[in-house]
Amino acid sequence: MYTTVFFLVAWLLGNMRDTENEIQMRLERLANNDGLTDLYNHRSFQNIMDEELVKAAESDKPLSLIMLDIDYFKVYNDSFGHQKGDEVLRRVADILQANTPAAGYCARYGGEEFALVLPGMSSEQAKTIGENIRSCIEASVFPGIEVFPKGRLTASVGIAEYPLMAANKEKFIQKADQALYKAKYTTKNKVETYFSVFDELSVELIDEEKNIFNSISTLTMVINAKDKYTYGHSERTMQLSKRFAGILGLEKATVKELVYSALLHDIGKIEIPREILNKTNKLSMQEWDILKQHPLWGAEIIKPLKSLKATADIIRHHHENYDGSGYPHGLRGENIPVGARILRIIDSYDAMTSERPYKEEMSKIQAIKELMNFSGLHYDPKLLEGFVKMMSAD
Repeated sequence: MYTTVFFLVAWLLGNMRDTENEIQMRLERLANNDGLTDLYNHRSFQNIMDEELVKAAESDKPLSLIMLDIDYFKVYNDSFGHQKGDEVLRRVADILQANTPAAGYCARYGGEEFALVLPGMSSEQAKTIGENIRSCIEASVFPGIEVFPKGRLTASVGIAEYPLMAANKEKFIQKADQALYKAKYTTKNKVETYFSVFDELSVELIDEEKNIFNSISTLTMVINAKDKYTYGHSERTMQLSKRFAGILGLEKATVKELVYSALLHDIGKIEIPREILNKTNKLSMQEWDILKQHPLWGAEIIKPLKSLKATADIIRHHHENYDGSGYPHGLRGENIPVGARILRIIDSYDAMTSERPYKEEMSKIQAIKELMNFSGLHYDPKLLEGFVKMMSAD
C-alpha cells in the first residue's frame, strides 16, 4: 500500500512539475513572442540587438539588420477589416521565417513593420535575403489582393550593417530605418541599403562646419516625417541635377553647389505646418504666402556654412521665374543664378512626374510638354532645351 501511495504521489508531483514547466514555457513565449505572428516581439528584438551587438564587437564580425514594411497595408485593412489584415500579417511572417537563416532572428517590430537580425552577415548578404523576401511577398496570392496597387502585395526593405554604418544600437536601427524610408517613399517594392548623401558631401566641408551640416541633415529627417513626399523628391532632384550638370559641362565647383542645392532646396519647409504641407485641396492665400517663404528660410538655415554660400543663393532663388514672375524677389533672366535656373526646371519636372496628395502624376511626355509650354516664362529656354533633349534620350 505504501509503495502504491508513493508511486501515486510521485506521479502526481511529476505531472504537476510537467504542468508547471509547460505553463512556464507558455508564459515565457507570451512574454517574448508576438501573439499574432509568433515572431519575436519588440521587447525581444531590443534584447537580441543588445546581445548580438556585444558579440559582433567582440568577434569583429559584421551584424546586419533588415527592416521591412508592407506597402499600402492600410488600404487592405480599410477594405476588408482587421481580421483579414491579420491574415496578411501572418502570411508575411511565415515568409520571413522561411527566409531567415538559422543563425538569424525574426521579429515583429510593430504594426506592419518587421525586422531581421543577421549575425555574421554583411549588408550585401543581407540584401540577397531581402530580395528573396521581397519577391516571395510579391508572388503571394490571397483573397482581396486586387485592392493593392498593381494587384499584388509588396514590401519595402531597408538594410544597415554594424559597425560599418553605425557605432551603436540607436544609430544602427536609425540607419536601417532611413534605408527603409528611402525605399518606401521613392519607389516602394524595393530593397535599399543605407547610404547617406549627407555623409558623402560632409567630407568636403571644413571641420568646424561638419557639426552644423550634421544638424542640417537631422532637420531633413524632421521634414521627411512632416512631408513624406520631400525625401524622395530631394534625392531624385539631386540625381537629375548631377546628370544634367555633367551634360552641360559645368565646372566642378558649380556642380558641387548644384548638388548640395538640389538635396537641400526644400529644407526651409521645416518652418511650415504639417497641415499645409499635406493639404489635399487648394491652399488659401494666407497658406500660400507661408509656403512661399520656404526658399528664404532654407537659405537662412544654410547661411552659417560659409563653404555653401553659392548653395544658399541657389536655394533662395529656386522658385524665381525667367520672366520675373516668380518668388521671393521676382528676379528675371540671367539675374537668376544659373544653378537656380537649372533647379527650377528639374524641381518642376520631378513635381509633375511624382504623385502628390493633391494631384495625379504626369507621364514623362506630358511633363516635358508642360515644361515647354512655359519656356521663356518660368524656365530658361536654352537650359530647358538641353534638359528636354536629355530626358527624351532615355
